[in-house]
Amino acid sequence: MARVEIILPESFSFETDVEIQITQINLAKHLGNHDLVGILNEARTRYFHSINYQETTGRGLINADLAVVYKSEAKYGETLKIKIATSDFQKYGCDFVYRVSDKATGRLVAEAKTAMLMFDYETGKLAEVSAGFRDIFMAGQ
Repeated sequence: MARVEIILPESFSFETDVEIQITQINLAKHLGNHDLVGILNEARTRYFHSINYQETTGRGLINADLAVVYKSEAKYGETLKIKIATSDFQKYGCDFVYRVSDKATGRLVAEAKTAMLMFDYETGKLAEVSAGFRDIFMAGQ
């Protein structure tokens, strides 16, 4: 079976810490798959806020695809350090790549990538990103 491979950059433009809550633990006593996706979304939202990026009324970024490569289990009470970088800018969006590790030990928990596309909710269609979109996200890299 072919494995998904995510290429992480050498540097990241944003990082944040997220503590794992008891409600995010599954029956196997580790962080659930869907909860990691929620943590990635939270980290990306914090990134947007940190650079004052606001999605305008009627337009926003939608997730076109998601890939996650799990490296180790994350447990209740651990704090995850999520690092984010942007790459592969296109006419309609770009990729966000994530490195997720345990803050205390540095143990790699997961690598992930989301392809985010600009979407016009009024027309129900993809929309081109603004001229300065790439500059906003590349400023810190």
